[in-house]
Amino acid sequence: MSVLEQAIGWLAPPQCVACGREGFALCISCLTTEILPFGGRCWRCGALSSMARGCPSCRTAGGPRAVWISTNYESTAQQLVQLYKFGQLRAASQPLARIMARTFVDFHQNTDAKMPDYIVVPVPTATSRLRQRGFDHSALLAKSISRNLRLPYSAALGRLGQERQLGAPRSQRLAQPAGNYFIKRPAEIAGRDVLLIDDVITTGGTIIECAKTLRAAGARHVDASVFAKKL
Repeated sequence: MSVLEQAIGWLAPPQCVACGREGFALCISCLTTEILPFGGRCWRCGALSSMARGCPSCRTAGGPRAVWISTNYESTAQQLVQLYKFGQLRAASQPLARIMARTFVDFHQNTDAKMPDYIVVPVPTATSRLRQRGFDHSALLAKSISRNLRLPYSAALGRLGQERQLGAPRSQRLAQPAGNYFIKRPAEIAGRDVLLIDDVITTGGTIIECAKTLRAAGARHVDASVFAKKL
């Protein structure tokens, strides 16, 4: 946690979005009882899927291998994200990161494979959103996850487009991300396994385009960790 975040927390301590307990954006008790796991399902259609990989009908060339989603975008999860992004509740990055890190570990601890050596990369936020919110919610979340998982962080992806996806129809959401992303730090990506970070996924268009951009820059594998799936 940065000095700024500590100062904000001291001057205006957050309250749990579920029970109102002071000092936490989401207290430990509510974190375990209010956030229901998304489980091992295809990240696009919701069909049962091993390791949360896309099912055969949903796989896209160049897209991510797997997207580990923590929960559905509803109830407490939805309220937490909205307060984080639109209510400037920076403290919410901590429970979001803990939940997402736990989801990641849960998926990998039941396999015989060695834990992948990822570099953590946030899905870049439009500059118009940065000016409006006063902070980069995606970068803050990714940095918190990198600390939780003890993985390196890189702001390797840049964004060109300024389109707002909130409230846009599905067809527009799918079309908007194409060509919006570029690599700012290619040397940090080449030959690496990348763990993309985003807060909410709907159509998957943004994650797919980011994955394609990273793969084109030489990333070995691209997977993603997302807090919530919007149905």
